[in-house]
Amino acid sequence: MASPTIAPWLEKLTSSDVWRSGATWYSAIVATIALGWNVLRAVRSKGALRVQAMYQPNSMEPQLPPALAVRVTNVGSKAVLVQGIAIRRKKGFEPRHHFFPCQVPKMLAPGDSLLQVLDRTGWLPLATEKVYAWDSSGRHWRMTRKEFRSLLDQNRRLFHNPQIRPPSRNFTGVA
Repeated sequence: MASPTIAPWLEKLTSSDVWRSGATWYSAIVATIALGWNVLRAVRSKGALRVQAMYQPNSMEPQLPPALAVRVTNVGSKAVLVQGIAIRRKKGFEPRHHFFPCQVPKMLAPGDSLLQVLDRTGWLPLATEKVYAWDSSGRHWRMTRKEFRSLLDQNRRLFHNPQIRPPSRNFTGVA
């Protein structure tokens, strides 16, 4: 049987002083970890918005129904420019979207929030599918399912109770 021959380039590579140096290995490992850390940081550092909708009692005129308000909070690590808030209805209902743009788009730094009253009479369209905010990149940030269900339950309790007459969309405050 013939003895195995080692390729000359492989023999040269394995006998090199480079592989015996501990500093070279250490620097290669540290550089790889640093590269991985920078890539991970760049990928994960994004803005993220949390959208919450709630009914707020009308403090000025208690006889009026509660107002529908939406709070948008930046829970990410980068600033986000909020353009507005919208309500989307289920298919088959027209208009499908109700838009409430911000008068002046607001830049939310991490931890900042924006509160916008959508309707002072508490109006929420029939067959509402989602409530969301959109940012300058066009991305939609919606409420969580649990919070959305809670909002619909609040709306049902406040305005669809047979003892309480729901407010008309053109509420004037005159009996």
